[in-house]
Amino acid sequence: MPEPVASSSSTPWYWRPLFWAVADAVLYGNGLLAAAAAALVAASARYWQQPLPLSVPGLVFVATLLVYNLNGARRHNLRLPPNVPARRRWIVQHRPLLLVVVLGSAAAVLALYFTSPFIERLTWFLAHLALLSLAYSWPVLPGRNGGRRRGLRDIPGLKTLLIGYVWSAVTVWLPALCLEQSLVSAPVGLLFARRFFFILAIALVFDLRDISRDRRAGTATLPVLLGYERGRYVALGCVVASASLVLPGLPLTTGQWVLAVPTLLTALVVWFAEEARSDYYFALLADGLLLVQAVALYVAATMLGT
Repeated sequence: MPEPVASSSSTPWYWRPLFWAVADAVLYGNGLLAAAAAALVAASARYWQQPLPLSVPGLVFVATLLVYNLNGARRHNLRLPPNVPARRRWIVQHRPLLLVVVLGSAAAVLALYFTSPFIERLTWFLAHLALLSLAYSWPVLPGRNGGRRRGLRDIPGLKTLLIGYVWSAVTVWLPALCLEQSLVSAPVGLLFARRFFFILAIALVFDLRDISRDRRAGTATLPVLLGYERGRYVALGCVVASASLVLPGLPLTTGQWVLAVPTLLTALVVWFAEEARSDYYFALLADGLLLVQAVALYVAATMLGT
């Protein structure tokens, strides 16, 4: 018998299953997404040169885990077709783990919320996001010509805009409120607008991924309404719009160039996005861009403070 060929990888073979198991849990269990949301909150406060208690990004981290894993923690049909995406298969197979994550996140959200020194500001802010969530799913709008009532999700193209608004509100307005920053000041307003267009571009990448499924389900996302190529160009337009909003106070020679890094990476991810790409392309690269954006802003703001 021929001898087995030695692997050129420096990682021992017995560690590889554990590595991929952890990677799947972090990516498909929305750990990277939650970390990116918390990092964006911390980066916003760093840009304004004000210290923010760790409990605020901590609250955003566990709240993101809770919201994005709720659907995965419900009961699923265990009989999956052979061509089901890897992410969907992982969610179905690891429902007990996701249920633990959801319950633990819910407990952490309540603990951080009720012990927060900003509880009054958080209450009003989170209340309007909760109402938006309810209106998105529940039929609160009158139907056309006496037809069935509709939710906000039935309004064509609104889904992506709502994602952009909620993420921008949580990662910019929430820390601004905690730090008693004016929401209409230039540093806050421009950061919100820049963040909104950036999140919109990322959300459109996932809409491009799901365009066939959304067409079958009758979900009128922007790529479904405009077509795949036009949807891609809208996403690139959002990248350009985000980059064109110059944040006041950052050094022009260094800080603004640091922010160009996630802009260029986002444009590349949008350009090469295809339905046939693996789940890792979207879970690692697209979601990872949010973390890169946070790191870039934090570094640029650190230059401002030195």
